[in-house]
Amino acid sequence: MSDRPFVAPVRRTDGGYALDFQTEERELLARLLNELRALLLSDDDEHDLLLDRLFPPAYPDDEEAEAEYQRLMRDELVATRVASIEMVLEVLEPDTSPVLTEDQALAFMQSLNAVRLVLGSMLGVVDDDSAERADLTDSPEHQLYAFLGWILEWTVRALSGA
Repeated sequence: MSDRPFVAPVRRTDGGYALDFQTEERELLARLLNELRALLLSDDDEHDLLLDRLFPPAYPDDEEAEAEYQRLMRDELVATRVASIEMVLEVLEPDTSPVLTEDQALAFMQSLNAVRLVLGSMLGVVDDDSAERADLTDSPEHQLYAFLGWILEWTVRALSGA
């Protein structure tokens, strides 16, 4: 246990949103975001199931309209997610300012949430009940899922001014 007093991992400051992560935590978040970027840019159809929750159907009751929507929009949606990830990766570099602009904080929140959604898909988290069970499991993957949820909670608090 650390003697360091608790400081929220993400908090609002006069100049923006401060991140307070140790080097190992920054490295972990960067690794997860790099893995997500690789998944997003992969041509492997097997990864589609992991990414389904990132791209929910726009037309769930119309296969033809959904296929057309995906054909027209998928690349743009992927590019937007990748751009957010890259913005966050720059912020997580060891020698960068730990204070984010609002746009960077939103990209941070969206990117970590995307990682958590993919991890949740891997763990079979599909609703509140399965998410609650995931938070009670001791596997490293479930602990990571809970850790990302904790960071997201503090990010939402900071962005909402709570």
